[in-house]
Amino acid sequence: MELANTKDFQWKTLAPLPSRRVYSTLVEAGGQVFAIGGCDDNGIPMDCFEVYSPEANQWNSLPPMPTARAGVAVATLGKRIMVIGGVGVNQMPLKIVEMYNIDEGKWKKRNSLREAAMGISVTAKGKENSIPTMLF
Repeated sequence: MELANTKDFQWKTLAPLPSRRVYSTLVEAGGQVFAIGGCDDNGIPMDCFEVYSPEANQWNSLPPMPTARAGVAVATLGKRIMVIGGVGVNQMPLKIVEMYNIDEGKWKKRNSLREAAMGISVTAKGKENSIPTMLF
């Protein structure tokens, strides 16, 4: 894992992820970086979920996702991380939407997508005190 300084674009090597993988998704929330899912060396989607602390230069494992998957779309809604779609262990796109609450340290299933989706992008729209909506 590497980090680019956006002032001069110098690269810094960070501590390695505990779980080796490809096709994972990263998201920042609350000053920490979360690594979500991905595929192992055999191309099998994983349920791993890990957090990086910049101060300690250390990754820690968190409760795994309820559904193993790779290539997910991710958005943060305050201290919640929404994980949307992706590809499952059967190598098919998923309708599944799951939410991780950072304060509670727990996953919760949300309403599924109407159609399975993988390799999509998502963004949260709305202000801090409004009801956020998600677009993809």
